[in-house]
Amino acid sequence: MKRLSVAYYIVLAFALILLQVTIFSNIALWGVATPFLFIYLIMKLPVSVSPNKVMTIAFFVGLTIDIFFSTPGVYSLSSVITAFMRKPFITLVLQHEDDYGTMYPSIKSLGIAPFTVFALITSLTFTSAVFIIQSFSLYNPLYLVLKIATSTLFTYILIMAAEYILKERR
Repeated sequence: MKRLSVAYYIVLAFALILLQVTIFSNIALWGVATPFLFIYLIMKLPVSVSPNKVMTIAFFVGLTIDIFFSTPGVYSLSSVITAFMRKPFITLVLQHEDDYGTMYPSIKSLGIAPFTVFALITSLTFTSAVFIIQSFSLYNPLYLVLKIATSTLFTYILIMAAEYILKERR
């Protein structure tokens, strides 16, 4: 990554963590839907970044969220799981592999439909991991599915909004 892009990702990480800790953690629509916008950072890292580096970045971002929420490893583990699955998800939606190493996932580089699928499955993976780890049981499966579905939808909407707000101007 270039020096400018590293600075961009550091600022993006700081902003997303700050938004998550101050605003989005206090939102629970209908008592079940919680947005997790900070996973946008994991999604937006360039494809050329090695999976080990992506998982390390995801771990530290998740650890930061864990520290603020006093959740012992829930967001760290969920972030690492999401980062681990990122490369297979990109491969799933990627239509052209000629510039695979130089791109980073965006609506402009992938297209609207593939990016939508990528954002949905990434959101679903993260929210599923968070709520299954938090509940640590399947005692009330319908409530768990409701929380996962609504939080995935809410997270997806915020990711798409962030994508349009932060779209590249090239």
